[in-house]
Amino acid sequence: MIQVFQTWITAFKQNRWLMVLALFFLLICAMLFWFWQRTQQAEEKYRQAVVLQQEQLEQSQALGKALHISQMNAKELHVAYDALKAKPPVASFTVNAPSLEVAAEQVAERINKLDATLPPAALEKTDRTAVVKNDSEYKVDVLKINLDKAWEVSAGVGSHRGDAYMPLGVQRNYAPHKAVAAEVHLVPEELVRGKIKTSGWEVKHVWRY
Repeated sequence: MIQVFQTWITAFKQNRWLMVLALFFLLICAMLFWFWQRTQQAEEKYRQAVVLQQEQLEQSQALGKALHISQMNAKELHVAYDALKAKPPVASFTVNAPSLEVAAEQVAERINKLDATLPPAALEKTDRTAVVKNDSEYKVDVLKINLDKAWEVSAGVGSHRGDAYMPLGVQRNYAPHKAVAAEVHLVPEELVRGKIKTSGWEVKHVWRY
């Protein structure tokens, strides 16, 4: 038992920075997982169906605030809604209500309660669900929306000419098919000593397909 313990101590002394690097990487992964969980909890809340006025769909700022989405997604949704109005709906159902306002509230509530009597298309799980009063045609439109994510964060490990590094990156998607990304390379040995030192960096424009 003592010999095994001494072997572990020797291995730790010889590979100390690798073990600390592994622990540091696990810590980063744990932090990213915690951040991802918090984000998922918020997203789960935002997935609840909400009632919108047609006026809100015409103003990207108001639309973004109402649905908790980026301006990029709000502008895309505005354009998409104008195109969808000219197309037949994927599914239709009847709601008995004294007014469009009440009908919209009832539809949103039934979607959030996963009412099995609604068409499957209305209950499809998407990033956002908007229930819109269509006053001109006296009906209620249900929009199922999947978002284009605005921010992306990345972390990992790498090696360049025998030197290890830890890349940390962030990407900002500012248009449906365009983004700007930045990445820095941290030196593991310096992290072990409690210092932050970079061995490289890059900034790039990204075309997304």
